[in-house]
Amino acid sequence: MRRVSKTLAGVLAVFVVAAGLAACGGGSSDGSSSSSVEAGQAQTEGATTESGSKPGEAKSGEGKESGSESSSHKGEATEFTPKQHSDSGGGSRQYVQKGGDNSVQEFGEEAAQKEFDAAAVALHDFLDARAEGNWAAACDQMSKSVVESFEKLAAQAKQLKSTSCAGILEKLTNPAAKSAMKQEAEQADVGSLRVEGDRSFVIYRGPKGAVLAMPMADEGGDWKVASLAGTPLN
Repeated sequence: MRRVSKTLAGVLAVFVVAAGLAACGGGSSDGSSSSSVEAGQAQTEGATTESGSKPGEAKSGEGKESGSESSSHKGEATEFTPKQHSDSGGGSRQYVQKGGDNSVQEFGEEAAQKEFDAAAVALHDFLDARAEGNWAAACDQMSKSVVESFEKLAAQAKQLKSTSCAGILEKLTNPAAKSAMKQEAEQADVGSLRVEGDRSFVIYRGPKGAVLAMPMADEGGDWKVASLAGTPLN
């Protein structure tokens, strides 16, 4: 549990850094891990669809893709159309690193398939919406606690004219991260959902083989992302 607490502290640090960027006007960084942090300064909504997935496969909905690909697009949540994704599944054992910190990989227990599918849909909708720059849709896919904390912190940044979640995310997002966000949305492959009590993590593979963990929140059966970015595990 001690190691898990460190991991959670790391995720919280990403959130605090993002809030700090709002006061400083943003920034840029390099590397696959930092790209995930940059990309994580936006979110996803999406009308979460019912999961009719096969084991290891999650569906984020069907239909045409949302119009604009611009990271500065101010879309309404209702304009976001979920895309369909297939995930390899297989559980967290595939991500265990010999001699490494496997606190997330070994956290709690592997979730049931129904929960896995729902959480995977939420993650994909999150990634897709932020890649499109649909901040309203992105905010809809964030957990209530994160949105509330985010808005309270952002309200202290006098440089921000808008204190709405969508407005804050747009202001925070580094335009240079557009490519990284799109890449992660397209390549994300969810393999595991680890659950213990009210804590849970989706583990997925992103660009360049990066293994990432995204904290998730089950809000009465409605899964939401609980951080601005996935935390690198490798």
